[in-house]
Amino acid sequence: MIAPLFETWRVLMQEFVSFGLHVALIRQLAWLPRGYDLVPAGTVVTSAKLRSIMLALEEVNGPAVLVRLGRHLAAKEQEPVLTMLRHSATPAVIADRWRRLEGYSHARARSEFSIAGKSMNIHRGVVRGQPPARVENLLLQGFLIGLLEAVGAENIDATILPSHGPAIRVMRKGRMNNKLEFTGRGLRFRINWTSFEPVSSSYPFMANMPGTAPSLGAQRPIVRQLCAILEQDVGRSWTIDEVAAALDTSGRTLQRRLQQANNRFSDVLRMVRVREACRLLYGTSLSVGEIGFWCGFTDNAHFSRDFRRLLAMPPSVYREASIGHAGLTRA
Repeated sequence: MIAPLFETWRVLMQEFVSFGLHVALIRQLAWLPRGYDLVPAGTVVTSAKLRSIMLALEEVNGPAVLVRLGRHLAAKEQEPVLTMLRHSATPAVIADRWRRLEGYSHARARSEFSIAGKSMNIHRGVVRGQPPARVENLLLQGFLIGLLEAVGAENIDATILPSHGPAIRVMRKGRMNNKLEFTGRGLRFRINWTSFEPVSSSYPFMANMPGTAPSLGAQRPIVRQLCAILEQDVGRSWTIDEVAAALDTSGRTLQRRLQQANNRFSDVLRMVRVREACRLLYGTSLSVGEIGFWCGFTDNAHFSRDFRRLLAMPPSVYREASIGHAGLTRA
């Protein structure tokens, strides 16, 4: 029994460690009672170590502290992936990005979202093995609360939905329940809000576009209009109907007009994403993984495959070639 359990613990919280969010998480411990005492100087924070820190934190301060920690992490930190998550137009886009982050980091934990009106239901599960631990689920609930508040959700109520018994109040109208007590894993929870006022945000990553990026060329107006919509949020899991609505037409009409222009929606979306990846590879210090995630790819293999298809080289080679061409060196 010990080996399977250890293996489950080892991969917990992988989403945070894979993209460097554990560093931001550790920084947030400074705001909590005895938080920094849990991480001696020189500690190497792996997924398993991060989970043990969260267990110790809960033991000292109670379960509510994990929700508060996740909330602060989402609102306060400036790590690139957090910036990407906050650059979401709606709660549905937040849910889509978090699911994609789980897949991109090959985390064993998986989250299912159901969004209706002003309510988000989350069910935590796994691809295989043991379900996610309570500390991870509490941290994620707080993290999602913080993201929702950051993009415009107001007066949030949050509850844990146990398998048996009444719902357990975590937050009411934006106020934490600091006396939160329960013994289950917290695999199901709900977040409601009374109103949503989208927060306008400027594009987070400014960079120059190298001349070797795929060119739009002499495309027909419908293709350029489509690109203009997609470029507003390249990491979004766009459907043709969503883009068509933004262009005040139907999905079927847009598809027909693209066919008349000898284009397909999926090809245009791929070109826009690769163009944006080129811009970020050339003009920012974001990692290849961060860029692939930001540009909407499901994982690094998908990113590399689509990039090679258009530019005949992987993203890492493109970055080095661009830096060399510009006469720059990377620290």
